[in-house]
Amino acid sequence: MEQQVVLTAVISSVTSLLVVAVSSYLTSRRERSDQQLSEMAALSVKYVNPLRLYLTENHWRLGRIRDQIAQEGKHTSLLTIKDPKELSDKDPDWYNGEGCFLVSSAYLTACLFAYLKKLRDDFPYLRLSEADDTELLGNLLQVNLAFSGLGGIYYATQPSMGEDLLDRAENRLISYREFCELLQDPSSRVWMDGLITFYLAAGRGSPEMRARLDRILRSIANLIAFLDKAVGGGGSIGGRLRAEMAAHKDEPPSLPHAYA
Repeated sequence: MEQQVVLTAVISSVTSLLVVAVSSYLTSRRERSDQQLSEMAALSVKYVNPLRLYLTENHWRLGRIRDQIAQEGKHTSLLTIKDPKELSDKDPDWYNGEGCFLVSSAYLTACLFAYLKKLRDDFPYLRLSEADDTELLGNLLQVNLAFSGLGGIYYATQPSMGEDLLDRAENRLISYREFCELLQDPSSRVWMDGLITFYLAAGRGSPEMRARLDRILRSIANLIAFLDKAVGGGGSIGGRLRAEMAAHKDEPPSLPHAYA
C-alpha cells in the first residue's frame, strides 16, 4: 500500500513536471512566433513598403514613357533641356512647370536607388530563409543591372545617387524641392548628371532605349512580385493602375495593358 502511494506521488510529480515543461515550451514557441511577426512588421515598415512604393511609382512612370515613345517616337516632356548642366541655371518656376516631368522622373528613380541602398546596407541583419535570401538578392541585382550599362546609369553610381537622397539626421528622404535645390548647385548636380542623361536619352526614344526600358520594367515587376508575396500584400502594380484609372475615369484609359 505504501509503495502504491509513493508510486502515485512520483507519477503525479513527473506528470506535473511534464505539463510545466510542455506549457513552457509552447509559451516560448508562441513568444518566438510573436517576435518574428513583430520583426517582419518592422521590416515591412522600414524597408519593404517604401521600396514597394518607389518600385511601383517607377514602373508606372517608365511604363508611360515607354508607351509614348513606342507611339510617337519620342517623349517631348523629357526633352526640355539638352545638357544636365543647364539645370543649375533654372529657377524654381521651371522646376515646377516645364521641367517638372523630367526632374520628377529623375527624383522618383533616385528615391528608388535610395531604398535599394538601404536594403542592401542592412541586408546582413534581415532574417530571411536561405531561398528568400538568394531570390531577393537576385531580384535587387537585376533591377540595378537593368538601369546600368552602355547608355544607362553606371552601376557604381546608383548607390551614390541614393545616398544623396537620404537625410540620415532626420531618417527620411529629401523632398522634391530639396532635390531641385541640389540640382541647382553645380557641385552636387554633377553627381546626378548620369541620371538626367538617362532620362534625356529615354525622351529621344532610340530602339536601344526602348529595349532597356523593357528590361527595367520586367526587373521591377519581378522584384515587386517577390516583395508582395513576402509581405502578403496585394498586387502593387495592379493597385496603382486601378487608382490611376479611378482618378481619370472620365478620360480614355492610356494603354492599361502595360500595367496589368
